[in-house]
Amino acid sequence: MEDKKISDVFNRYKMLKKILPKKIICFDIGANEGQTILEISKNFPGSIIHSFEPQKNCETKLEYLKNKIKKSKIYINLVACGEKNINKIFYTHSSSNLSSFLKINTKSKFLLKMKQLSKKKKYLESINNPIKVRQITLSDYIKNKKVRTIDLLKIDTQGYELNVLKGIKKQDLFKIKIIVLEVNFWDYYSKMTSFYEIEKILGKNFKFWDISFIYKNPKYLSTDYVDAVYINKLVYDKLKKHS
Repeated sequence: MEDKKISDVFNRYKMLKKILPKKIICFDIGANEGQTILEISKNFPGSIIHSFEPQKNCETKLEYLKNKIKKSKIYINLVACGEKNINKIFYTHSSSNLSSFLKINTKSKFLLKMKQLSKKKKYLESINNPIKVRQITLSDYIKNKKVRTIDLLKIDTQGYELNVLKGIKKQDLFKIKIIVLEVNFWDYYSKMTSFYEIEKILGKNFKFWDISFIYKNPKYLSTDYVDAVYINKLVYDKLKKHS
């Protein structure tokens, strides 16, 4: 293990290419400014990507990528995903990738600079700014778009991943081959996630497969958050038969 580079150990797309076809159908929940669109288009050219991002200020960059990347079919949806269809308060951050339905915890003990940041007016004005956004369930979207299969479901919603999963009906979970989602263990947001809660939703239909990214706390060397990979048990069984 020590002889291998971190980039080789935590190489999400190297792993995904061993399981998924060359062209995939990807659902990108928490598209932000299109980071996953770029990665999917590079590693799986010619794919279909359904992106979901509620922040209007990300629209220009997302539309730019949609028009620039000709080989892939990209759908931009300026909505959030959650457990029900509703208009809901969303908290923005000056760094859009940190915006969430969850407030940033200004009393966080594990963000090392929070004690100093929480005293600065400029920082406090840059976080937890409420806007109203539209939230939909993935199952409604799947039904409306007549989606039959999803090769990759990526969820990076800053602590809101469980709510996204709760908006997927059981019959639609069967359509998904791989789920990659962020799991937050630290107190940066008002609520933390756990593998236990995820397993309660996915455990019967999915099997834990991999950790494709890990962030360690620089002071305590504990794990602040990871990107966890779950594989549909039917896909897993097929892999076993061909091993």
